[in-house]
Amino acid sequence: MRKPSRIIALDETCWTPGFRETHPPARRDMFDKFMKGRLGDVPEGRLQRMDEAGIDLQVLSIITPGPQMLEPELAIRLSREANDWMGDVSRRYPKRFAGFAALPTPDPRAAVDELTRAVEELGLKGGLVNGQTHGVYLDDERFDPLLARFAKLRVPLYIHPADLPKPVIDTYFGPYPALAGPCWGWAIDTGTHLLRLMASGAFDRHPELKVIIGHMGELIPFQLKRIDKVSQWMGGKMRPASEYMRDNVFITTGSVFQSQPLVCAVLALGIDNVLFSIDDPIEDNHEAVEWLKRVPLSDADQEKLAHGNTERLLRL
Repeated sequence: MRKPSRIIALDETCWTPGFRETHPPARRDMFDKFMKGRLGDVPEGRLQRMDEAGIDLQVLSIITPGPQMLEPELAIRLSREANDWMGDVSRRYPKRFAGFAALPTPDPRAAVDELTRAVEELGLKGGLVNGQTHGVYLDDERFDPLLARFAKLRVPLYIHPADLPKPVIDTYFGPYPALAGPCWGWAIDTGTHLLRLMASGAFDRHPELKVIIGHMGELIPFQLKRIDKVSQWMGGKMRPASEYMRDNVFITTGSVFQSQPLVCAVLALGIDNVLFSIDDPIEDNHEAVEWLKRVPLSDADQEKLAHGNTERLLRL
């Protein structure tokens, strides 16, 4: 086993008191019990756990669903509060923390303004959107100015899973709601979200747009060849998905500390498009780092995975 010279983990979740209060009481209690208060432990408790596991820097983001399902006014206020806090933490601990902005997509124009403020004034490294916004995905034309602003600022958009629209849950999963969440439904929904962006021409309109998705690519690397072939047979207007995946998309290892899907992802996309992630505090830092030490990659590729690709993408 070998430890990389530096370890950066992104998609490391937290919440502010304001966003904590947007969760139903039962969900808050579940998070507090399961994660032992660690969603709110930035910076002191988080730094201690990072040091124990050997993690040099975390890129923080607000836990799903964030502002996406709130009313516009509340989404704007809580996003600004969270981004101010995240910017302050990043300034006080520049070698230990960076952040993705919370974006108030219920008001698309405000989301553009907040992304700009978060990047240019607060120094955040991109923005994160949790799934759909009141049933609307980012390929909708009302969000095209937001995609354009990501491209102009040259910072990535992280599309994170969130709960699926209720009609989809009812149709797909019916009496098996456990399947609708992280174990399956989130992956197919987020993968579909990215494919919708491809099919809409978003990356053709905004060739500088960079998107991150987690969980070893939300099933897309495994299906990539078939997606390329069948999307052309069916009269799709998009270029082969593999081209967008290489040119515009990065995937993370978050919550998938297993070498078989990693090898699949590297073979499908190339090592330069794969980023190390843990999903702390939901996942265990020690488990993730121990897996990183023994990944079946060359030393040079392990360094790219552990920190090099993220440094390049986020300009750290």
